[in-house]
Amino acid sequence: MIQIIFKPYKVSLLFLSIVLFLTLVHCIVLVVFFHFDYPDLINFVHWFDLDIEKNIPSLYSSFAILICSFLFFIIAQYEKKDFDYEYLYWFFLGLIFLFLSLDEAFQIHESIGDITENYIHSTGFLYFPWVVPYGFAVIIFILIYLKFSLRLPKKTTLLFILSGSLYLTGAIVFDMLGGREAELNGYDSVTYSTLYTIEEFLEMIAIVVLLYALLLYIERRFGYLCITLQIKAKENV
Repeated sequence: MIQIIFKPYKVSLLFLSIVLFLTLVHCIVLVVFFHFDYPDLINFVHWFDLDIEKNIPSLYSSFAILICSFLFFIIAQYEKKDFDYEYLYWFFLGLIFLFLSLDEAFQIHESIGDITENYIHSTGFLYFPWVVPYGFAVIIFILIYLKFSLRLPKKTTLLFILSGSLYLTGAIVFDMLGGREAELNGYDSVTYSTLYTIEEFLEMIAIVVLLYALLLYIERRFGYLCITLQIKAKENV
């Protein structure tokens, strides 16, 4: 029998290492791209550029968010045994992060932005108009989950706030700054590349912090999260 235990520190350190590696490769690729006129490099850029969908970084980000969604569902299932309705908060967090995982993989927010563009003048900091509906969604989310988050253990609450602050700073603040830069100087400027690199890095770091917070909560409330594999010897016929 093999037992795999998911310890918060080790798991989050593994994911952090992946984030740092992907960001480093992304930066190296962009530096080479901007300083050397080598057309064949464009395909390599697409594989590692943090701003492009359906490549290695976007696949990682979608997977990491999906893991968080899975952990939210696990917590909801265990909290349900206490016969109160607080498990629904965890369950809907699982659904929200499942949507965010799909959004990361398929860029759903861009389609929502195209619809929003029909109702607002997308210019300046609103050059990427998806930030408007998502911004309203964040406000509603905070109003609904504020009291719930304050009832959690203090360390969990602080980690959730840190994770959310990092994610929103990247996803909304730096995306708005990047939108303004893209409108003024295009998508190939060094400034725009720097802004979206910071944006994506903050988002990925935020998910690592959240992953650590969830595993730590599970460990302290329910015990270690683990997978048990039992190998059965083949019987001789």
